[in-house]
Amino acid sequence: MALPDGNRARVAFLTLLLAAVTAAAQDPGAAASQPTVIRTEVSQVLVPVVVTDRRGHHVPSLKASDFEVLEDGQPQKIVALGTESTAPMPVSIDPGAAGAAASSGGAPGRGAAVAPANPKLPSMTYMILVDTLHSSPGNFAHVRDALGKFFEKETATDSQYEVVALGREPHMVQNSTRDIAVAVAAVRAKSFSNLVLESEGRNLAEAADQITALMRAYCVACACTSAGTTRDGPGCPSAKARVEGFLNNFGERMFLLNQTFLRQLNAIVTAVANLSTSRTILFISDGFNRFPGRELYGTVAGYGPMTLSFNPRDTQPELEAVLKLATKSDIKFYTFDSRGLYTVNLAPGSGFDAGSSSRKTSMQVDGGAARGGGDSPNLAAGVPEAVTSQALSAARESTDVLSEFARQTGGLFFENNNDLLKELQQAVADGREYYVLSYVPENKAMDGMYRKIVVTVKDPKWRVKAKAGYWATGS
Repeated sequence: MALPDGNRARVAFLTLLLAAVTAAAQDPGAAASQPTVIRTEVSQVLVPVVVTDRRGHHVPSLKASDFEVLEDGQPQKIVALGTESTAPMPVSIDPGAAGAAASSGGAPGRGAAVAPANPKLPSMTYMILVDTLHSSPGNFAHVRDALGKFFEKETATDSQYEVVALGREPHMVQNSTRDIAVAVAAVRAKSFSNLVLESEGRNLAEAADQITALMRAYCVACACTSAGTTRDGPGCPSAKARVEGFLNNFGERMFLLNQTFLRQLNAIVTAVANLSTSRTILFISDGFNRFPGRELYGTVAGYGPMTLSFNPRDTQPELEAVLKLATKSDIKFYTFDSRGLYTVNLAPGSGFDAGSSSRKTSMQVDGGAARGGGDSPNLAAGVPEAVTSQALSAARESTDVLSEFARQTGGLFFENNNDLLKELQQAVADGREYYVLSYVPENKAMDGMYRKIVVTVKDPKWRVKAKAGYWATGS
């Protein structure tokens, strides 16, 4: 019996996603050893552009002459201008071919781009991706509530939605649906809440407590002073070795987790790239650092000078692979820092975060000894003021990856705000009202180099969001 169009679309997406993620899991070294290959058949560059006024209202009825496009600082001739309803979309392919494309790092051919043939099919797909690896249980409850309210208020009939939780592995919370009631039930289900139990948020708070205890022992052995100096004592080398070993082991563990996380994210983007609609990813996360373990280094620096050999791991190759694929496939990322307003409470190890036991202990650093006592004006909940400052700085650095996803792909990064519902609604509204500029680049070399794109409009009061560039990768 033939499936209805909507069911076929849902089955196709789930098949694409599972095939892509399975390929990534079966060959974990593929992403590191093989560059992402995007095959193109035409030389045009498509640039999705959102134009709003100062109040955030979308500006309609613009013409090609209202825009200017620069590539690496050089003006480009716009050859076509479309809107969301007329923009060319990648052709849908069968699940078997999608699995092969995912395993080889490929993406849909740009030359075969067409609009959906069946007008009854949705014109927009919103992939809501919830990071359950790095998010804390407390913040996740806020995310779940905002998603439930978002779907309850959603009235559009031209869109389909998927909800995926990405932790140590992806979990399909809700496969492609246009049924809002189904989506509401999925995000309010207990099974969705249970997925955050695998979060590293709790482990990070515990690790912050452990490195704090190690640094206190280090200051006893090595005579940390309020002036930020140390003096080697008999137990200083071993105390230093314990700190260094803990940091490097924690960093290595987080590197392996983040590397797998990003490879699976790449597989999800591959699956989304093969959908025959406009594609927007709403990525909700507490954030994470491209240098795993950096969250704890600030604690060490805050206690005083210490020359250490840190874990040099960097997940930049995995991050860049995701960005290359997303920009080439015209997938926009709207990213959300689920921690809300920035305060010291969001920084593990600061002495203020609710997950840390260090807030229950006070100490003083004076004359080379760490000892219990009343709180000093220069100490926050038992830790030096410099530690709190460093921890907050590291917590803010964890948003750099989220910011880069949005900036490179033409989306927005929402941060330092407690109104996640309003942010989700703005992102979805942007996905429904945008232009697509097309130009043939003056520089036609397929040399794999990054090309920077700048889009401006005539009226300086209007605000423009467009992808920041692309990698000139040929077939």
